[in-house]
Amino acid sequence: MFTDEISFNQRTIARLLDSSPATVNRIVTTKMISATQETDSGKIKKYNLENTRKIAELILKNQRPKINNKINVFYNFKGGTGKTSLCYQVACHLAILGYNVLAIDLDPQGHLSSALRVPEDVNYYTMYDVLINGADINEAILRVFPGLDLVPANISMTRIEVPLSSKTKREEKLKLLLEPLKNKYDFILVDTNPTISTLNLNALVAADRVNVVCETQPFSLSGLRVLVEEMLQFYNEMHVQPNFGIIANKYESKTAISQEVLGALRTEYKDNVMETVVRKCEDINISAKKKIPIFAFANKHSIAIEDIFDLVKEIVKHASLSLSYKKEEIDI
Repeated sequence: MFTDEISFNQRTIARLLDSSPATVNRIVTTKMISATQETDSGKIKKYNLENTRKIAELILKNQRPKINNKINVFYNFKGGTGKTSLCYQVACHLAILGYNVLAIDLDPQGHLSSALRVPEDVNYYTMYDVLINGADINEAILRVFPGLDLVPANISMTRIEVPLSSKTKREEKLKLLLEPLKNKYDFILVDTNPTISTLNLNALVAADRVNVVCETQPFSLSGLRVLVEEMLQFYNEMHVQPNFGIIANKYESKTAISQEVLGALRTEYKDNVMETVVRKCEDINISAKKKIPIFAFANKHSIAIEDIFDLVKEIVKHASLSLSYKKEEIDI
């Protein structure tokens, strides 16, 4: 999986933690945290993922809010919106910040698993084995790097719909599996497949918060209207209180269409559109190709880094809110 090829200097760590280089240097010196790389002059030292996480835990230990809404689902039944890319970046960043994170891939294409460097030619357990064959979910969990675990996906997930649909209380199976894991993880991030499926309905029931990723394009806006209507109808039928946010993604400030769609989102869904707008940036595509989190390689002036940082902060803020999940009817 991830190795020491990913490392950070003190200035980058400070930026990751929204701290100062002086604070990072003080922690490294007083706690004697070893660098894994350094220049011949010894002036620039770099720290691997594990030691970067240790530094984060020491700096942020008194600043962490209590996480109440741990299960975050990245959702849209339209493909190409960028939900997997955002789920990947957020999962890696949260783990670096010292949170214990479990990522779950529910897409048979396995793009999240691939980005997290799960070999495609190895037969790992997936949610198919857990939900249908009764495998222990702990046996399906792989360690990516300290702080980040993964339940991978592969082509076997295409077979899950028929047997899952035949089960009693079929929409609640994933929730029952994930509830005990809340004692182990601060965040459980679920990447869904781009379909209307029983498996995705399971993800909606299990979610403490749903992050609906929407491109700032006209067709995506039209699809979003259908998605929100059906999602709220489903929650009403299940007697579950909805908690969702809409992430505007791939925004292009120079195009009138993107501006119009963003304006429409904020008008129609003003209480649900997240403040963070993720702008279109080639660094996101490069990150997927390199299979390295964006903050490990991109230029410090990258707009993608800025947007992902803001998105992670906002997700943590919403995760720390106290919400009531009493079963009740919902007006739609």
